[in-house]
Amino acid sequence: MRFIIPLVVLSVCVFLLFDCDHGLAPTDSETKTGIAGTITYQDNWPPADSLKNLRLVVFKNFPPQDIIVEILTGEAFVYPPIDTTSLAFNVSSQDYTLDLPIGTYEYVAVAQQYGDNLFTDWRAVGQYDTDSDSLPTSILLEKNLFLENIDIHVDFEKLPIQPF
Repeated sequence: MRFIIPLVVLSVCVFLLFDCDHGLAPTDSETKTGIAGTITYQDNWPPADSLKNLRLVVFKNFPPQDIIVEILTGEAFVYPPIDTTSLAFNVSSQDYTLDLPIGTYEYVAVAQQYGDNLFTDWRAVGQYDTDSDSLPTSILLEKNLFLENIDIHVDFEKLPIQPF
């Protein structure tokens, strides 16, 4: 009996020693990498028949070479996901949050599907841009870095560069 108590204490200590290698640090599932911001819209929405879909798209490359291939291979990310409802129509603004893998993203844009062809009828209607030139501003995401204020202004009458 006098050997059982020290053996139990020793077992608990060994278990805790090998199980708690990071102390109170968050686990990988608790840390996030990504972007968040607000999409604001100029009050000049297009007619309803030319507004089929509206998505935030984040590309690793600018200009994107083949949008569909880049989305399917993880070189581009779509928000909201394709199998869900698009961004809201006829609003003044909309907040977004998007988890992304570590990497450099050269193009963050809002894209409008203006016709019935899901694969070809798209145009950029806003982009993340921190200076006055017409080129988009790229972002660098490092491990556990969540960037906020990646804001995009959409003006349907003053479109940004059209890379696709």
